[in-house]
Amino acid sequence: MKKWWQHVRGDVMGGATAAIVALPLGLAFGIASGAGAVAGLYGSVFGGLIAAIFGGCGVQITGPTGAMTVVLVRIIGQYGIGGMLLTGALAGLMQVVLGLLRLGGFVKYLPQPVIAGFTNGISILFFMTAIGDAFETLPITIITIAAILLAMAMRWNKKIPESLFGLTAGLVINELFIHSPHVVGDLSFHLPRLAISSMPFNEVGHLLMPAFTICLLGSISALLSAKVTDGMTGINHDSNRELIGQGLGNLVSSMIGGLPVSGAVARSGINVLNGGRTRLSSILHAVFLLLMVLVLGPVVRRIPLASLAAILMVASVRTADWKSLKLMPRARWSYGAIMMITAVLTVVKDLAIAVIVGVLLAGIAVLVEMAFSPRGRIFSHKSIAAPVIFLHPDLEVIALHGPLFFVGVENTRHLVMTLSEKAVLVLDLSDVFTIDETGALALRDLVMQIHREGKSVYIGGLNRQPARMLIRMGVVGNLGRFRVCRKLEIAMRRAYEKVSQGDMEECVPGSVGIA
Repeated sequence: MKKWWQHVRGDVMGGATAAIVALPLGLAFGIASGAGAVAGLYGSVFGGLIAAIFGGCGVQITGPTGAMTVVLVRIIGQYGIGGMLLTGALAGLMQVVLGLLRLGGFVKYLPQPVIAGFTNGISILFFMTAIGDAFETLPITIITIAAILLAMAMRWNKKIPESLFGLTAGLVINELFIHSPHVVGDLSFHLPRLAISSMPFNEVGHLLMPAFTICLLGSISALLSAKVTDGMTGINHDSNRELIGQGLGNLVSSMIGGLPVSGAVARSGINVLNGGRTRLSSILHAVFLLLMVLVLGPVVRRIPLASLAAILMVASVRTADWKSLKLMPRARWSYGAIMMITAVLTVVKDLAIAVIVGVLLAGIAVLVEMAFSPRGRIFSHKSIAAPVIFLHPDLEVIALHGPLFFVGVENTRHLVMTLSEKAVLVLDLSDVFTIDETGALALRDLVMQIHREGKSVYIGGLNRQPARMLIRMGVVGNLGRFRVCRKLEIAMRRAYEKVSQGDMEECVPGSVGIA
């Protein structure tokens, strides 16, 4: 019994902690969307359970998200709750079809500025949906935010989410002093019934585009989240199976009156950080959440709406891609322009339109870049002929050819991960004349992933434009200038010394030059 508990303890702790985080978020998203708190809880419990069972990422925690809520507000306003349910079901069917067609890898080809743009646009809309309830009882909102920020600063207990501190503070203050009537209210939480009769099937034609938006948003969110957890656990997810699981989760949730759902980085990351490693953790998250709702129902009814709004506002700020904003002064003007246009279109128009326009602009930028890239340069070495004295049985050289843009990032990653079998690896970029921002950041993530596997990577043969891009995007600072060299021969000499003599002192990350 003790051995069994040691095996499942991490999954139990991860699932329980994720459930604590999911409770206030499920309530908040349900109320903010206009569908009600119970709809948010149905999505979290039943949609999350189905996605956990059938998905391709065992540690993924699925439930309603802020990005989804923004889209749902518009759908409910125009077509009612029944329209939202039908839209969610259609989106689920689309996700299942995408998975069956093995299109789960499409998110890997999205340019970085497009991902950053819609992430920031969604965070803005996310914040705006909470403003109304926040001002209903402003003192509670301020107290809740202060408690969350204090918990973040003090870090009393890393296993208890900050939102729970804020929720508790708002609830206690309201019960003792303020007595605001703006609370969650009665929860008619019971075994769900089919809601198909409320779906306006005569509006299917009008709901296809909103359904595609939810499908796109949910798929991108879930697959990006799964990609993040891959890096945390070292276990690769099945993106096609994950899309099928997410689609089935949306189908079930919509058919019983719940919100559309998606995997989310925050909840999935919390699951992993608290020990979740297998599918059991994501299944237990749904089970624990159901038990919490049934046991703590009287307390949940008294939660102030202002506290839930405060949690949404803090979550929206944390959702924004602040790193992308910091990169704007370093990156080319096209990076910032594509990101800002995508963000603005997300806010004023539609996520699907924003992503399509962003990808088209990124494609045009690539074509322009390729048109002005130099061609036909003569090299002083052929393959690895010049530095051949530095060859070693445990040293491997992989030469990359052509421009490294967002459209080729995934192929490059697959090539390197497939070929790199030795302890020390040298990436030869002598034949790479141009790198864009997505390519630079992907190269950084690739090298860091290989490092986590216990291998060493050196980059050499940098031309002028790639060298400048790696410096401007902070890649050299992240990896350390000892590992990034302009000349291939220097990179191979250092790799040879590494594999021949063992570990040696290297430059501290943060340096901005290249050796």
